[in-house]
Amino acid sequence: MRPRRILTLTLCLILFPGFLALASERCIMCGMDAQKSETKFVIQVVVGTRDVPPGKYSFCCLHCLVLFKAWLKGGKITSILVRDYSTVTEKYDSGEMIEARKAFYLVEMGLRPKGSMVPFMSAFSHQETAERFKKAYGGRILNWEEVWKYTETYY
Repeated sequence: MRPRRILTLTLCLILFPGFLALASERCIMCGMDAQKSETKFVIQVVVGTRDVPPGKYSFCCLHCLVLFKAWLKGGKITSILVRDYSTVTEKYDSGEMIEARKAFYLVEMGLRPKGSMVPFMSAFSHQETAERFKKAYGGRILNWEEVWKYTETYY
């Protein structure tokens, strides 16, 4: 009986941390669970720096991505994906990821997405959907370049 308990305990200690890692996807900047964020970003760094090796990185929101991009001086990002807010449901890690440079961003709205920090914004794959949310919650619709200029007022 004793060897079976030891074996069971050993397997739990080995496997349990792996299950926890699968259950969360931490924002590299703040440590929040990016997987649960309604404003999640994922980037691919192809040319790293001394502090940031090449790889895939997740962020809970635009705030953390802006801070990371400033920290990545000299590095190169090839792709940036953002969660399409119109596809978010109550399920864990829901919402399709879309190309961030092609998305439409609703800022200054009365809506506060879960798992996000200031500046609050929601991304949409279609301008018509962003317009519907704007009618319901107010705000302004910006494209990718305008979003980066908009963040300069916060940092």
